[in-house]
Amino acid sequence: MKEKKYPFVVIGAGAGGLVVAIGLAKAKKKVLLIEKAHYGGDCTNFGCIPSKSLIAAAEYAHNIKLSSQMGITLENTQFNADLALERVRNIVASVKAHEDEEALKKLHVDALTGTASFIDPHTLRVIDKENTEWKIKSKNIIIATGSSPYVPPIDGLKDTPYLTNETVFHLKKIPKRMIVLGGGPIGTELTQAFNRLGAEVFLVHKNKKLLARESEKAGKILEETFQKEGIKLFLDFQTQRVSFSNEVFQIEINNGDRIETIEAEALLVSAGRHANLNDLHLENANIYAHEKGIEVDKYGRTSQKHIFAIGDIAGPPFFTHLAENRARSVLTTLLLPGPLKKKIDLKQVVPRVTYTDPEIASAGLLEEDAIQKYGSNKIATYTVPFEEVDRAVTQNCQDGFITIVTKKWSSKILGVSIVGPRAGEMIGEILLAIRENIPLRKLISLIHPYPTYLQAIRKAADMWLTKTIFKNVTKQR
Repeated sequence: MKEKKYPFVVIGAGAGGLVVAIGLAKAKKKVLLIEKAHYGGDCTNFGCIPSKSLIAAAEYAHNIKLSSQMGITLENTQFNADLALERVRNIVASVKAHEDEEALKKLHVDALTGTASFIDPHTLRVIDKENTEWKIKSKNIIIATGSSPYVPPIDGLKDTPYLTNETVFHLKKIPKRMIVLGGGPIGTELTQAFNRLGAEVFLVHKNKKLLARESEKAGKILEETFQKEGIKLFLDFQTQRVSFSNEVFQIEINNGDRIETIEAEALLVSAGRHANLNDLHLENANIYAHEKGIEVDKYGRTSQKHIFAIGDIAGPPFFTHLAENRARSVLTTLLLPGPLKKKIDLKQVVPRVTYTDPEIASAGLLEEDAIQKYGSNKIATYTVPFEEVDRAVTQNCQDGFITIVTKKWSSKILGVSIVGPRAGEMIGEILLAIRENIPLRKLISLIHPYPTYLQAIRKAADMWLTKTIFKNVTKQR
């Protein structure tokens, strides 16, 4: 067994782990980064980068079909969807080149490819890719091992060659028919992308609406869009069993009233994610964890104060941007003396974006959540449909809206929901307002460029002015 000692060890080279390891190296600290298999983590290899690359190709294909609406006639247009998959793999490879062992070496980060587990609170056992055993000792250990796809215990499923987001981008061809189990962000994004690239897609979802965490209105708009694009939706259906024979999947689904059987050549399981806890042997280090992840304090520390946990391993929500944010806080804590250590803002509003068309972004409280928390008489909502936004009209993208939820009299912003093009970019202004406690009324004086989608925010602020100030002035007269 080989032995090494480092002042800092990071387990996991995903978004959070890379931020900490590279940050420590830039501060001239000696750091070892241990990665099981895929440098760059889920986002680079199986998540954000490949999925958004595929979505971009699908959007081009879809826009070609709609070109006649813009007065453009295209003849003999050819689209090779299989090349789109090859493009995805090429993009992943180009991004990985900035995060692999060679790139890390140039940044003065020592890297070791292997599986790490705890022997005791200060010692790790690592089996590297050559099956060599290492004993690594460290004063400070940062766990950033991420999460993996959750595969539900459906009868027969485990015995079939189903796909997850970790394997779907290995496909060399677009399947003719595809079944997607799960109508969350991953499921809806890939359903629409594969449908637009030529597959006949059947989406099975256990809830009555798509995207359970989003508003009823947002879910309904997406449902209607999917139906218009020819996607076969089975909402409020449970999957009873799965079989695979002669290169064909067969699933049986049930909604309580009827049983349906669907056949397809590909099956994608997108039923959520779970933290990667199993290989770590946390019990050897007396680290407390629950089924959702490792419990951490306001500094990102586990029950062992020299061991930190960041990203998906610390529990949901599972977002790259949240992992990077928490990683920067932990990095500050590791580098600065006691009084300057940075606390993690556990109450900070975390945005979420689903990259369907239309795009869906939200943060904070939805209207129904705000009513439940404060009561309907103490909140106000301001909704601007995109058909009233000139930029949306010029681009034929009127099927969308922004809803801002506020305290009734102060106009303090409690949450926002946006459906439409560039929703993920638009939400940034509202996030800053929530964080800095800037009420909606103060956004009236902000000059929003015209014509942009940001005009929707200005219109929402104008609605507050009309409903609150002008209404009261009229009453006084």
